[in-house]
Amino acid sequence: MGKNKEEQVYLPISTNEERYVAQANEFVEGRQNLKLNSAKIMRAIIMQINADDDDVNGYTITIPELAYMLGIQPSNLYHEVDNITTDITTKFVEIKDRKSGRFVKIPWVKKCVYDQGAGLNIALNDEIRPYVLNLKTRAHYTQYQIQEILQLKSVYGIRIFELLEKEQMTTKVPPQGKDVVLTIEEIRTACDCEDKYKKISQFKSRVIDTAIKDIEKVSERRIICTYIKKGRSTYAINFHIISRFSPYYDEETRTILDTPKF
Repeated sequence: MGKNKEEQVYLPISTNEERYVAQANEFVEGRQNLKLNSAKIMRAIIMQINADDDDVNGYTITIPELAYMLGIQPSNLYHEVDNITTDITTKFVEIKDRKSGRFVKIPWVKKCVYDQGAGLNIALNDEIRPYVLNLKTRAHYTQYQIQEILQLKSVYGIRIFELLEKEQMTTKVPPQGKDVVLTIEEIRTACDCEDKYKKISQFKSRVIDTAIKDIEKVSERRIICTYIKKGRSTYAINFHIISRFSPYYDEETRTILDTPKF
């Protein structure tokens, strides 16, 4: 995005530190196949939802905000915004019904309008309401600040970040780090790659390694993966998440220490 690594992401819509991208866990776990910039835009829209909103109509991202998030000069925005609006108006989030086990397809938006003077106005699909409104009344939801994903360079980075964040919502990560176990199936579903990278070596290289490098490059998180087998097949991954500043982590060897180094 043309920013140096020390610079903080700043958006007028996110100056309030209490604003989060908040989504029900079923939504986070759902099958999503938006392109990278589309995924970022939709999360910036979800972040604008207020706790007392009773609908999901009419959220706007201004021209300066769009230019910053996409790393594009305002004068060159039209073509990319046209691609984004086509993407978000033609794709679905697929959420698994807990009772039947079937996936329900829900369109992301019902309307989007780009005004070159004002910005991009988006009305979310009404069927998304239960997954983004009144989440404080739900037992299980995931939230994070948008700065944590804006500098990610891959959709896989965003999706695996969200899956890991979902599991971290329950307890704070201690200095020794925290283990999060995700099945290969749930990662493939969330990343919409059930039919891609069939060999585990390909899946590791194209999805997992890409996402981890992406996340680590823009955060202090370090993620050590252990692949878990059942018989001869790999069925899950243990993600050990730890801060690179933790006394229990050695950055040079990427190893977890039994005793703190300071």
